[in-house]
Amino acid sequence: MTTVIVANDLVGLGKVALTSSLPIMSACQTEALPLPTVLLSSHTGEFDNIYVRDLTVDMQGFCKQWEQLDFRVDGLVSGYFKSEEELDLVSQLSCEKKIPLFVDPIMGDNGRLYQGFDRNYVEAMRDFCQQADVIIPNLTDAALLTDSPYLEEGSYDKATIENLLRDLSKLGPRKVILTGISFETEKIGLAYFDKETNQVIYRMRKRYQSHFYGSGDLLTAILSAGYFHNLDFLKVCDLALDILDKVLSFTLSSGRPLKYGLCYEPYIGYLFNGINELLEEKLKI
Repeated sequence: MTTVIVANDLVGLGKVALTSSLPIMSACQTEALPLPTVLLSSHTGEFDNIYVRDLTVDMQGFCKQWEQLDFRVDGLVSGYFKSEEELDLVSQLSCEKKIPLFVDPIMGDNGRLYQGFDRNYVEAMRDFCQQADVIIPNLTDAALLTDSPYLEEGSYDKATIENLLRDLSKLGPRKVILTGISFETEKIGLAYFDKETNQVIYRMRKRYQSHFYGSGDLLTAILSAGYFHNLDFLKVCDLALDILDKVLSFTLSSGRPLKYGLCYEPYIGYLFNGINELLEEKLKI
């Protein structure tokens, strides 16, 4: 059994972060130990009167016990943190137990920092990424981490993206996955850089002209599970993007308001089978 800690916010309504990561990672035959960073009654898009509880004190209790326990963990997947203090707690836990990190450095979108974050938090996240095996930023996160201008859609080419990927890798991670890359209006996807091979590989799929809450969380859950299973990573990327395409299409066709999250449940079996095939293929090598 592959076991990972998942540090992220816990949301009641909207199916993002831990709420979707846990079932998705279970479908990937990965045991997920939740480490909640913030408790929210719903995600922060298109909802009002949101209840928010900072779980820094609770995280201190989790980490204090876990550092003392002798249990095996293959990795730690991180997402949204409320503060630099929470980042420090997870950084210390990772160091104490020598846990590899798969980091989604969630800080902003569309070229802007999320509310509540400042330059000090960006610096703390940059330091945190230095410990990571893998980071999976979007273009906003990437600009903040490298202290470079945000790349507006249509303003970049492959050479620009490849320079950015290499700059990100200089922080320390062995692999960098840059999400939300688009070179043509009908397609969007990711760029993957492996420091060991010095190769940049692109994976693109159909673009849907809507905003889907939780799509990044679904992608991170599948990719991190595949990484800690030590599967063929490009095949995991293809599986993740195929699943995401099916989920986005079905979610749109359902007619349900998109703020309530992705309708991924019909594809849990498809995901399980896809991961199982890759696990069996790994055993034959």
